[in-house]
Amino acid sequence: MPSIKDQSTVEAIASEFTSNGRDKTKALRTVGYSESYCTTLGVGVVYSNIRIVEAIAKIDTKKQAKYEHNQEISVEKLYTDYGYLEQQAKAGNIAAINARTAIVRELDCTTGLQKQTITTDTATPKPITASDLALLRSMARAITDRELAQPVLDVAVEAQAEPEAIDRGKDEQ
Repeated sequence: MPSIKDQSTVEAIASEFTSNGRDKTKALRTVGYSESYCTTLGVGVVYSNIRIVEAIAKIDTKKQAKYEHNQEISVEKLYTDYGYLEQQAKAGNIAAINARTAIVRELDCTTGLQKQTITTDTATPKPITASDLALLRSMARAITDRELAQPVLDVAVEAQAEPEAIDRGKDEQ
């Protein structure tokens, strides 16, 4: 049976534990401990050992540093791509505009700026009354009237074709 007094055993346990999804019993079994020791006394004894705890913390620190380094590289590349796409988007390239939007979303996720609001309120909304409905309709009507009152074209319309001429054109086709 392996001994946790041996540094190579400590490192093997820590390495297996951090790479297998943090399954303590499986890590001990892989290193060479007996099944009975793994399921009874071993997990408590081995994982309470300060050398094991330190070895796991050391591996976790290395992984975190590597993750942060990779994240920084990813963010730098995304900013570079964003700069290129910004120039293309200003030129009117629709694909570049869509790609630029995707990069912004990716940056939000990668840098942790993305926010989610989870509503846990289970209260049923109050039903709309007839007076509320009338108010909403009048508000919608006012907005529509205001929008319709604004000119649609910035240039003056010189002449309108007569409806009869339009109908004659359809018949000739």
